[in-house]
This record gives sequence, structure tokens and C-alpha cells, in this order.
Amino acid sequence: MEFCPDCGKLLRPKEQKGEVFLACTSCGFKKGSEKAEGYVTTVEKAEEVEGVAVNEGALNMPTTTALCEKCKNEKAYFWLEQTRAADEAPTRFLQCVTCGHKWREYS
Repeated sequence: MEFCPDCGKLLRPKEQKGEVFLACTSCGFKKGSEKAEGYVTTVEKAEEVEGVAVNEGALNMPTTTALCEKCKNEKAYFWLEQTRAADEAPTRFLQCVTCGHKWREYS
């Protein structure tokens, strides 16, 4: 890896009119081809996955016993947010694990 002497960004290999050189994408600095030869750039396509969309964040959230007014389920995800002044208790937000209904509790 080489860095631009002008701005410090990473130099990337480029090819233009058959000439290979290192170039800075930020300020336009170019470095001759003698050092750029042998650089290999590979691009891989990510594997496509079909299926059901999952809220990844919800899988890592803690749960508690709380009655959902919408579906009467008794389990909910919860998180705390400081919605008022710092010297007041945080607000507890809940989300039903079954129907996704959200509500809040003030302390």
C-alpha cells in the first residue's frame, strides 16, 4: 500500500490508455507505472440470498415480560432512551415480539 504524499489518502491502481499507474482519488496525484505493475485488484460479487427479511437489530435486543395492549402477548423487546433532562430517569420503550406494536413507559 502506498499513500499520497500530498493529502495522505490511499493510492489506488488505475489504467488509462494502456498505462498503469497509482492515483489519488481525492487530489488527483499520480505516481508512475514502475511501482504500479504487479498490483492486482479483484472484485467479487456478493452471494444473493432469497428469503424472509429479518430485523437483525431485534434479534439482539433484550426481552421482558410486558402485556401488549394490541395482541395480548406477554413478551416484548425493550430499550432505554434519555428523552428528557439528564437528571431525570430514561424512558423505556417496548416492542411486542409477536405483532411489533410499540409503546413507552415513563419512570
